[in-house]
Amino acid sequence: MKRSLLFLLSSCLLAVLFLVIALYVPTSLPANTDFSALYNTDLALVNGVPIYDLPRVEALAAQRSGLAAEKFFLARFPYPPWYALSTFYLGLLPPSAAATLWFELNLLMLFLSIWLLTDGWPGRLRLIAFPLALFFLPVLGALSVGQYDFPVLLGISMLVYSLRKENIALTTLGAALLTFKPHIGALILLAALGWLIASRSGFGRGALRSILLAGAFLFIIGFLADPAWPVSYPRMLLNYQNEGNVTACSECASLPVWLSRWLFDGSLANAMSIALALLILLSILFYLSRSSFQSPEYLLSAATLATLLISPYLYNYDFLLLLVPFAVLINRSNLLQKASVGICYLSPTLAISLYGRNGNVSLLLVTILMSILLYQCIRKPVIDVPAPAA
Repeated sequence: MKRSLLFLLSSCLLAVLFLVIALYVPTSLPANTDFSALYNTDLALVNGVPIYDLPRVEALAAQRSGLAAEKFFLARFPYPPWYALSTFYLGLLPPSAAATLWFELNLLMLFLSIWLLTDGWPGRLRLIAFPLALFFLPVLGALSVGQYDFPVLLGISMLVYSLRKENIALTTLGAALLTFKPHIGALILLAALGWLIASRSGFGRGALRSILLAGAFLFIIGFLADPAWPVSYPRMLLNYQNEGNVTACSECASLPVWLSRWLFDGSLANAMSIALALLILLSILFYLSRSSFQSPEYLLSAATLATLLISPYLYNYDFLLLLVPFAVLINRSNLLQKASVGICYLSPTLAISLYGRNGNVSLLLVTILMSILLYQCIRKPVIDVPAPAA
């Protein structure tokens, strides 16, 4: 009881501190980057405008911006309604304050993720993990533009922790967070559900029931954001995919798009076909080695790496999810493998700093190398030798 009260009090104090910083501490964070899509959606939400009614959302956002309608561009928010509902309060703040608050929340989600992923680590190594995660270049990129990956990172980290601890509440919350950005969270969610089904335990059955109830709850509250969301949201996604920058996927950093550029015309349509072929190949590999997945950490890391290999619509900041297999392999591998993980951590920062977007290929190479390292760990798990025997 005392612990719960202390947690509640600490959370309230932290929320007040974040709000004070956002409102009264000057920052140079831009509000017209990727964050603007979330902000304008939240602005529509708090003003009673259905969030997928794009003409009305655009009219409201243009009016608040002070720009003429023909000069205003509305960045799309292609995510489910409960994402906007979880951040509605941003629409009550001025754009600059909202951008600062969102930066603070992303930073909090990052550090919570590291805290969960490093559970059980030695104290000094665990302390070092926080700045190392912060200065991983995709993380810095996502923080700077106000991207939306951090709830998914937190969701995976919660599942890594909660499946090992058999905590139903955190398992349910982690599964829900994976739905915030479906195109990178769906495969990982399916892996977690498969683990729970295969466990055939009381915990697994209880967690599955809780996740189903949470899914029903999210579906129902979606009507608060847009009364017609089951129709308007898919329609918005279809229209969004027809936009030029999405169809060409000119800034995508994914393996399917890279292969599409190399073999075909570089379009997202061809990348989707390549992604399907990669999915079939990885599914066969998983089927052949499924008996080797003896821990949820390995399974979720494999699903994360598979997502980064097969998902066509990925930007370089989406590779911040590499923090999950980084943490798992650092904790469960031998010295040579740890050194390889260190090289994988440093390489993208160096390559992108030197070559800009041309250095994004380093993220793909790192993902492939991490997949090989994970496969080695799965096939030949590290055996902890007792101290006296050593």
